Amino acid sequence: MTTINEMKDALKETLESRGVLSQLRARIRAEIFNALNEDPEDKPKLSMENMIINDLIREYMEYNHYSQTTSVFSSEAGMPQEMLDRGFITKKLKIVEDNNSKQTPLLYGLVFGMKKVINNQEVQNEPQTGPKYRNVYPESGQVVESNNEYEFQGGRRNISDQIFK
Repeated sequence: MTTINEMKDALKETLESRGVLSQLRARIRAEIFNALNEDPEDKPKLSMENMIINDLIREYMEYNHYSQTTSVFSSEAGMPQEMLDRGFITKKLKIVEDNNSKQTPLLYGLVFGMKKVINNQEVQNEPQTGPKYRNVYPESGQVVESNNEYEFQGGRRNISDQIFK
């Protein structure tokens, strides 16, 4: 019996370390939710606004590798498997993208844009003192500051630092 229990523990540990176990749990939760909510009459049809908002959230979650959360969210929200076309969303929301913004979820751009609007309203006539953006590189501990919002390269950590500074 001990060998069977040891084998179970080893298998569980292996599946957990590979991330498979959490994916299976999320998939089971999503399937249970689907089974409990099979009646399509109970679910209202998603409006275009809700579909856009849900896809913005789904794109953000996928970008940040929240695959289990994305699976349950998509299932619970009754979203189609295919995401809306990014070009369609940018057109509907009147978003103008450049090469840098195309690399990140639209939600980051919306938050960053709103932050710029709010900051401009709060400090319209104040002279800027010091760098506007800061990035901390965790590997080296190096702190880099700049007034150029696109100077930093290297992924979502940098984008978050720029948005939430």
